[in-house]
Amino acid sequence: MPPRKRALKAAAPEPPLRERARDLRDSVREAVDAMDWLTDSDQGMKTLALRQAEEIEKAVERAELLEQLQADFAGDDSMFKRLQKLEAMCDVTKTVGWLGPQLQGVLRDLGGTPTARKAMRTDKPIGGRLAALRDAAGQHDS
Repeated sequence: MPPRKRALKAAAPEPPLRERARDLRDSVREAVDAMDWLTDSDQGMKTLALRQAEEIEKAVERAELLEQLQADFAGDDSMFKRLQKLEAMCDVTKTVGWLGPQLQGVLRDLGGTPTARKAMRTDKPIGGRLAALRDAAGQHDS
């Protein structure tokens, strides 16, 4: 098989998922909309979270488009280079691996993770006991 045709062949296909995961854009939008503690000063972080979810979903959509185009244009040399350029933009694993942790950090900074919400509690904030011990130790040093 010529090298170009071999390159167009996809790696071993992944088994089909029982159910496609929910669109991350919708999930993140609902999550940040439910964060009633956010203020106007948090809008930049909220927008960043939404944009990162958008980029992750775009990577998935590009990969699906690439797969379809590879099937449609197999053997067409004029399309091969265009498909290679598209393929370079379609690494979903790389996109999720890069943006996923960043998105998690943005959501955490917005108070959108269990640990962050616990830290926001006034009755038992994270570090509350440690802060009390430090305060007590500081009072004895004076």
